[in-house]
Amino acid sequence: MALSLKLTPLAAALAALASISAYAQTVPQRMETVTVTGKAAPLLDVDNADVGGFAAPLAKTPQSVTVLSSDLLDSMAAQSLSKVLKLDASLSDSYNTTGYIESVSVRGFLLDQSGNYSRNGLAISNYAPIALENQERIEVLKGVAGLQSGVSAPGGLINYVTKVPLKDAFTAVSVGGDGNGTVKVHLDANRVIGGLGLRLNVVDEHLDSHFDQASGSRQMLSLALATALGRDTSVSANFEYQRKSQPSVPGLGLLDSNGDGVGDALPSPINPRLNLNNQSWSLPFQVSATTAEIALNHRFSADWQGRFAANTQTSSINDRIAFPDGCGSVYPGLCDNGNVDVYDFRSEGERRSLRSWDARLDGKFQALGMQQAARLGLSGRSRRADLPALQAYNYVGTSNIFAPIALTPDPTLTVLNTNSRERALDAYASLVSDLGAGVQSFIGLRVSRLNRSSEQSDGSEAVSIEQTVSTPWAGLAWTPAAGTTLYASWGQGVELEAVPNKPALFANPGQVLPALKSEQTEIGIKWQAHARLLLTAAAFSIDKPYADDLPGTVADPLPLRVAGAKTARHRGFELTAGGRVDSALSLQASLMALDAVYTQAIDPALIGQRVTNVPRYKGALFADYKIAAVTGLSINALASFEGSKTVTTDGSVELPRAWQLDAGGSYQQRLAGHVTTWRLNVENVTNRSYWREAPTTDWGGIYLFPSTPRTVRVSATVEF
Repeated sequence: MALSLKLTPLAAALAALASISAYAQTVPQRMETVTVTGKAAPLLDVDNADVGGFAAPLAKTPQSVTVLSSDLLDSMAAQSLSKVLKLDASLSDSYNTTGYIESVSVRGFLLDQSGNYSRNGLAISNYAPIALENQERIEVLKGVAGLQSGVSAPGGLINYVTKVPLKDAFTAVSVGGDGNGTVKVHLDANRVIGGLGLRLNVVDEHLDSHFDQASGSRQMLSLALATALGRDTSVSANFEYQRKSQPSVPGLGLLDSNGDGVGDALPSPINPRLNLNNQSWSLPFQVSATTAEIALNHRFSADWQGRFAANTQTSSINDRIAFPDGCGSVYPGLCDNGNVDVYDFRSEGERRSLRSWDARLDGKFQALGMQQAARLGLSGRSRRADLPALQAYNYVGTSNIFAPIALTPDPTLTVLNTNSRERALDAYASLVSDLGAGVQSFIGLRVSRLNRSSEQSDGSEAVSIEQTVSTPWAGLAWTPAAGTTLYASWGQGVELEAVPNKPALFANPGQVLPALKSEQTEIGIKWQAHARLLLTAAAFSIDKPYADDLPGTVADPLPLRVAGAKTARHRGFELTAGGRVDSALSLQASLMALDAVYTQAIDPALIGQRVTNVPRYKGALFADYKIAAVTGLSINALASFEGSKTVTTDGSVELPRAWQLDAGGSYQQRLAGHVTTWRLNVENVTNRSYWREAPTTDWGGIYLFPSTPRTVRVSATVEF
């Protein structure tokens, strides 16, 4: 396939680097005050993680934390967040598809797009594509994160740690592609100029999906700066811009096999390349996002240091799709013959912005005859969503999933949008105390003042809520022997919900609802088998309240959504192992067993039913092995499997259990004096077809997404 790529950003970056490189040869190449140390790749073991909120080694904190480092992502050729999620059994997809914003579920709970994500410890929105090329690591705290982030869903907290300037100058250029026609060029360059560190990452990518008619493009530019202002003070800043344009691929629905108006059967056979957003008038989903961040660190003494950081993030989205949903009187689901109603949906010019800041003081001191480590902080954030006054959501006809039909568009703007505002001011504190005999206590509290409001775009149905909530957390860790830690913890989380903006489905569309508290108890054990291998086991129980729907009345037949009328309890057990077994073998392995059921609901028939789209068990094993007989050669494989998942709330439809095998390898050599790394990766080696996930949206729609067919990826990276 002949591809024509416009690599304008990359060309400009290379030209700039050429001039910088010439100057950089005459300046010091070390940054003693802004240094990131590393170990020889593959770096699958990590000692600490910022996401936990305690300045303590992962092996000694009473938390479940997974860290996925950049070399692990490189080894498996991760191209999307969905691929990254395969590395840990507690993580899973939730409405993840080509050309759309990706979502994450942790321990069976969908993370909130605006409350469960951070970047270098600062709150961000997930309404933007994630540039994996600019990530040093991805940290995942599993379970309630009320102490760490305030308002957030109870599944966990994801912290993206971006690449920073290093002490040694280098330039690495990667060129790669896959069998579908995707081609990507990535530049990663590091320089030190007069004590100022610079790290530049540039990506230009032509996207070709395995789905029919789903081509697009993506560009990313990031710049990180770091320098010392004095012996005890340093400042860093980073900027990232990303643009992506690609048609989004909708999910399918269950077939109504018995004619009762509700889908009840999985479509068969599975066509992993089918894209029902394939009308001649289909427009791409487009997003451009900008993030800027600055951080100041100062050491007051040997025991006390402070940090102030702030960021701003904006995203602009054009959301357009020929959306298949329902079939006449069938909802959710499709007609038994595969017929599906199609709607012309357009919401152009959506603007979302988020600003956050955090000021904290960390220190160590003696009190009550014990060594104490404390953190005191204030943080704030403001978020707003400004959507276009009207959106289009117009029925344009009926197509068929087995034989798609050309339809006529109707872009008429008829449906009001809902704009929202949110502000939060948090005060938090934590204390780690050495109680003696190998015992440490961990306590913390965050108090959040919330202000949230929404109104329809014509100013009607304005709602405002103010609340003050507290989220305590406590843990106890005991080290009976070197390398072994037993722990127990308890904590609360708080989250906000809003009624979907669906006037045809709800009596109170778009309304914000009062905050709800979740609660978690966890016990576990961690064993540092040796310096570079950590094994953990954890058992947990999480109770999460949801909004639920009161039945409509004769006067108003639409249901009324109310806060806290439904509760789910997720109880599970996790096993993980990560690091290097020996000098040749590295691994990332995990196993989860999970029982997720509803314990309270307006509809009594729901009580005791399994939560949909959540497997009873899931496992993942990634291993990388260096071949001793051939210097520079390594091979790897990722095996993942999961149990069945219910699709419908009554449990009558399930996705069968599934497994997949990915494999790859890399070879590093020196060519013409430059270190060159060749990579070959094959996703879904056996080309298995199965239904990967079946999320239920907050408006009641059920969608099916298939597995990715066998995909071969190749790349070459040259270091200068």
